[in-house]
Amino acid sequence: MKGIFSPDGIVYRVLDVLTDIFVLSILWLLCSIPVVTLGAATTALYDAVVRSIRYKKGGAYRRFFHTFRSDLGTSVLTTLFWIVILGIGIFSLFYLRAMGEQNETFSMFSIVYYILLLIPVGTACWVFPVLSRFTYGFGGLNLTAFRLALGCLPRTVILTLSTLVILEAIGQYVFPVCFLPACLMLLWSLFIEPVFTRLGGGLGKDAEEQKDEEPPQDA
Repeated sequence: MKGIFSPDGIVYRVLDVLTDIFVLSILWLLCSIPVVTLGAATTALYDAVVRSIRYKKGGAYRRFFHTFRSDLGTSVLTTLFWIVILGIGIFSLFYLRAMGEQNETFSMFSIVYYILLLIPVGTACWVFPVLSRFTYGFGGLNLTAFRLALGCLPRTVILTLSTLVILEAIGQYVFPVCFLPACLMLLWSLFIEPVFTRLGGGLGKDAEEQKDEEPPQDA
């Protein structure tokens, strides 16, 4: 019993992970309040969760703020861009659904539009994890995320659907925002990290802590 409750015991390790999930989720929420910093907060959350929880490198909160500050400039512009893109997409979807109630043709368009909307939403899911790992400018970042969304379409579908489920849960019950954001990043990492490893940006046991340069374009 003494071993179980020791600093190296399973109870301590589980509580440590749960605490990191809670605190990182709260930090993400607080740092996302200005809205334009939503991308920086998501970038920092993914980076901290993957390095500190998945790969057990420690320093979760220090890593969060380091990534938040270092990627703030690129992420703010990217956030504004995706707010506009997704805003237009969602507005168009509601318009098609409203018209579909009056015309069956528009109803069919709505179904097709749901499928097409997967690409921009999926690209948005890729963009901030990419920023957390590789060094890009605005154009290169979004182009790479778009290519990954198309090139890894099954993974993109999973990222998109899991994000929508989490957003639905938070929208209905609110309190899951205290832990689901970090859990979502952990889930994302299961599908994103193998791709990053192939691109040369994996975080294996011997990987460096510093962010890598741009991945090969033909990877």
